Amino acid sequence: MNKKVISGVIFFIFCVIVSFAIQLKSSTLYNQAVAKIDQVEISNHQQEISATKMNGKDKGDIVHLTADYRKNELDTIDYSKGEQVFYSHNKVDEKKRDGYVFFMIASLLFTLIFVGGKSGVTTFISVVLNSAALFLIVNVYRSYTNLSLVIFTAIYTVLSIAITLFLIDGIKKDSLQKFFATLLTVFSAFFICFIAMEFFQDEGLRFEDMGVLTRPYRPIFLSGLLVGAIGASLDTVVSVVSTLEEIERKNPAVTLNQLVRSGKRVGQDVSSTMVNVLICSYFSSAIPMMLVYLHNGWLFGETVSMLLSLEVVRVLCGGFGILLSIPFSLLFFQLSRRGRRQ
Repeated sequence: MNKKVISGVIFFIFCVIVSFAIQLKSSTLYNQAVAKIDQVEISNHQQEISATKMNGKDKGDIVHLTADYRKNELDTIDYSKGEQVFYSHNKVDEKKRDGYVFFMIASLLFTLIFVGGKSGVTTFISVVLNSAALFLIVNVYRSYTNLSLVIFTAIYTVLSIAITLFLIDGIKKDSLQKFFATLLTVFSAFFICFIAMEFFQDEGLRFEDMGVLTRPYRPIFLSGLLVGAIGASLDTVVSVVSTLEEIERKNPAVTLNQLVRSGKRVGQDVSSTMVNVLICSYFSSAIPMMLVYLHNGWLFGETVSMLLSLEVVRVLCGGFGILLSIPFSLLFFQLSRRGRRQ
């Protein structure tokens, strides 16, 4: 059997064992109270739970907890025997899932390394750095709430694209053309949607789902548009430019016009599938709430207007990003190639 396959199987088994160990034995590492459920009884929309304390000075003692219960589990969790939970004031806060989280992260890392090798490792690092940058930007914004969140998100956009491209490809001319093409694409798509929203004065947009926010909802929505456009635009730019670079590497005699035509065909193929991915990704999140609204007597048109109006704008922004990334990536590729010739 291939050594790579054997290593993969061993690593998978190792991850499973470590995940179970973390899930079952890590309770003593937490300052928050943890208990293992021994018995659950449901009475009057409430779960009466008998559990054993897993940490603290009185570890091993029995504690009686409560948790809300609804059969549809729309905003509650159905607890069962053997699960571990965090609790406070004799009320369950949430399930303990650290072992499962470790398994998912380790599986992602393993898959990236197994499939992508060195580039897989740098991809994982870029994900971690992008996440850290986002949390840092949000944390800084909390100290400067007099400034618009869109400004901070614009800074994050530049950082995110730079981290992703330069960490994976290195700082070189090919990476720079991808960087500037993606940057121009993302901000162009964003400003198209922003200008349209300003022109129509947000008519038809339902911001009710953002009503729980304690900050102005419009800048937060606009910031979400900007971040959402990054992934779609970056993916298309890299697909087009990397394909043209590989064609040129395999066939140095190929002309610029031939490369541009190939880039257009690649872009057309990629854009059609990517737009469908966007639609499925954004609209799928609204399906559970759509069912709730329809089940409670809302008309289909009203339900769609309430839940999908913002998703439509997100899809449009991402779609503009995908479509604009094709001409912009070809433009910067041509400029780069002509510069090398000179």
